[in-house]
Amino acid sequence: MDKIYLKFIQLLNPVLSRAGVDTDQLYQILRIKLIIDERRPKVMFAQRQNNKKKVQSPWFVSFFTVLMGIFIGLVLFLNKMPYVGQTIYFSVFMVLMSLTLISDFTTVLIDTRDQFIILPRPVNDRTIAVSRILHISIYVLRLALLQGLPGLVMIGFIDGLAAVPVFFIQILEVTFISIFLVNIVYLVLMKFVSPQKFKDIINYIQIAFSILIFGAYYLLPKLIDVSILKNISILSHWFSYILPPVWITALNELLFHHERADMITSLLAITGLVVPLFGLWLVAKVLAPGFNRRLSIIATSDGSAGTPAKVKTEGKSGLMDKIANLVATDPVENAGFRITWKLATRSREFKMKVYPAFGYIPIYFLYFTLNGKGHSLAERWENVKAGHNYIILAYLCIFLLMAALSNVAMSDRYKSAWVYYTTPISEPGKILSGMYKAILVIFFVPYSLFWGAVIVGIWGPAAINDVLLAMLVGIIYGILMALFMIKGLPFSKPVMIKQSGGRIVTTLMTMILLGGIGVAHYFLMKWETVIWIAIIPFFLITWIMLHYYKKTTWESLEMAEDL
Repeated sequence: MDKIYLKFIQLLNPVLSRAGVDTDQLYQILRIKLIIDERRPKVMFAQRQNNKKKVQSPWFVSFFTVLMGIFIGLVLFLNKMPYVGQTIYFSVFMVLMSLTLISDFTTVLIDTRDQFIILPRPVNDRTIAVSRILHISIYVLRLALLQGLPGLVMIGFIDGLAAVPVFFIQILEVTFISIFLVNIVYLVLMKFVSPQKFKDIINYIQIAFSILIFGAYYLLPKLIDVSILKNISILSHWFSYILPPVWITALNELLFHHERADMITSLLAITGLVVPLFGLWLVAKVLAPGFNRRLSIIATSDGSAGTPAKVKTEGKSGLMDKIANLVATDPVENAGFRITWKLATRSREFKMKVYPAFGYIPIYFLYFTLNGKGHSLAERWENVKAGHNYIILAYLCIFLLMAALSNVAMSDRYKSAWVYYTTPISEPGKILSGMYKAILVIFFVPYSLFWGAVIVGIWGPAAINDVLLAMLVGIIYGILMALFMIKGLPFSKPVMIKQSGGRIVTTLMTMILLGGIGVAHYFLMKWETVIWIAIIPFFLITWIMLHYYKKTTWESLEMAEDL
């Protein structure tokens, strides 16, 4: 298959040569990269055995990809109205391809390791940049063909066998358009922003995309009535003319539904065929110059910044100092607070694991609450406002605390944690207490207060006591997690994939306890005084458990690591 892909890429040599790419060098770079990839152990969708060995599961990857293709391919049967079925299909297809690019192949585009071999050679920027993008394209195309396989079968039943090769061309179009749009954005960012900001922006794009996909998966089926899509007129909206899925769909309309095609359909179909080639030329001719230099800057960037960034950092440190001195008066606890604050707000790996929870929680709330009675969305929302389902949102905020605590002790650079063990500290529980307070201050308390204000604004002041009690329950649950499941100093342990059986049982028991308290809270909400009174013992329990957590010893930490 690699030889076939290389032959296909050679068909693009006339366009690449005019853009300044050395096609012979390009062929050799791609050939060597593919050979290396075949020899490198695969880790995609890998499972860990004995916490040491990673094993490949290509059949699972293929099965999952084809299954996804079957689900999205069902919309192709909405073919009575022009453009509808295929536009929806290729829109979902394009989003999935873009998500794959952003999540899995960003590091390939900005990988600096092969610069040590290629940079001393007479290879120009255009050749290297295009080789990176085509290298990515080969892998994305493999996934695209697997995902599009069910669609190829379905389109044969819908429009006949002659539509199958055309649909194959459409899959190539949507794949290459996705690749070039994502990479053009990356190359533009590399050209105009600093290396540190580039890394941060890419990180936030990945987080936003994961939230977008998550929300679309859970909410779109509830917000969109499929029966309406059957009669929608896509070209009646002006913005449809600038959407790539519409360009791609126009090719099918032009060739197999010519009775309803016009001049606009012909122009859109031509646009869909030309844009991938234009994108390749734009990358090679306009954006690629200086690519090597920018890669070198990214490789040597250590996060240092100039004077404006330094002033901004000092402002953040001033706020952190004030909060740390307020909530963590003990010097050791204060140090644990500061370390956690700085690492949690700077670590990109930690952000990637925790920040998506900010968007998942309201999506979960809407998913659970919009299942109620009522035909229209407005009717269902009115039913939500009339009830007490806001308690679900108050308790869902705890999942943000869970996400932060589950990852705060883990790091890819865990070997730097030797510094903890060289200090004359008799009770590491003070560091852990500072760590926990930092997680509360950075994530849980502000987030809960924000949604608490939203709840009070919609459901009225009577919800204040419910929000406060839910926050206390969340803090207590967090301490239970920290005591029994997350015993580790801040960012001091390697990333673990498997949990021991004892910890899984403990997790289930604490989840059951949390669910029981939440259900009891829901049924007691009608008695406002009872909720206000319950806040007092829960506050005392919080203070006692935090005080106990602060007494954690080195021996208990060592025992937890052996489990």
